[in-house]
Amino acid sequence: MGNNVFRYFLEWLKLEIAPKHYIQWLDKHIHAYFAVGAPLLGSTESVRATLSGTTSGLPITEGTARLMFNSFAASLWLLPFSKYCKADNVYWKHFFEGKAHINRQQCDEMEYSSDNSGWPTTLVTIEVPTVRGTDAYPSIMDITEDITSNMECGKPTLLSFSAREVSDGTLFKTMLDYDPQSKALIHQLEKYYQGDPVLNPLTPWERPPIKNVFCIYGIDTKTEVGYYFAPSGKPYPDNWIITDVIYEFEQSLLSRQGQMGPSTVLAVSDIELHI
Repeated sequence: MGNNVFRYFLEWLKLEIAPKHYIQWLDKHIHAYFAVGAPLLGSTESVRATLSGTTSGLPITEGTARLMFNSFAASLWLLPFSKYCKADNVYWKHFFEGKAHINRQQCDEMEYSSDNSGWPTTLVTIEVPTVRGTDAYPSIMDITEDITSNMECGKPTLLSFSAREVSDGTLFKTMLDYDPQSKALIHQLEKYYQGDPVLNPLTPWERPPIKNVFCIYGIDTKTEVGYYFAPSGKPYPDNWIITDVIYEFEQSLLSRQGQMGPSTVLAVSDIELHI
């Protein structure tokens, strides 16, 4: 998260001081930038935390962890996004359109001609029930005894989402009929990210104009790059469970069931290209 805050600071500074003084200020005050484990294209685990919860070792349930994670407006700052979609030039919009504007994403043709927004695999696959409306996600106060049988009566539908469809809100808009948290997530995404006057942080970095930049990552560890979710039949916030996790390790994709095949894209190497 600190890397994202630093990026935001650089973009804010660019709007606060004269352009000719921007580089001078950086040269004077910042000798080197060490990006340690920087989520330069976002973090897939933030999707897991948003939909089903991640306890991070805390003595709490995943449902409680989900409620806690989604109560923080900064949580969406870690959502994964496409390497092919950039934000509008905020610097020029600041002068010609004022501060009130939406930072829309501009995607190049590679986003639509390639698979998975440049990620190794489909980011999110969700099995949704045929039941729609509030019965699909009863709250704690709802009567829930029939929910599991209702879901099992209809054939479920599999919906897949790329990194772009996560960061632009398509995932949460699609889930409005199936999850009560989606409306709040859409509001946060549009107000605090797409509507931010300085930067839409869910867009690729450009190399900061600092003389010395170092990117440091761990190795020899499986990296989560995709998830399969399905309804649990339980009330919100425990209404989703993870049925499978896709990992990338040593240029191969793995699932909980075993080997899937070679990875056509390396997540870490792709991220490093932006710095």
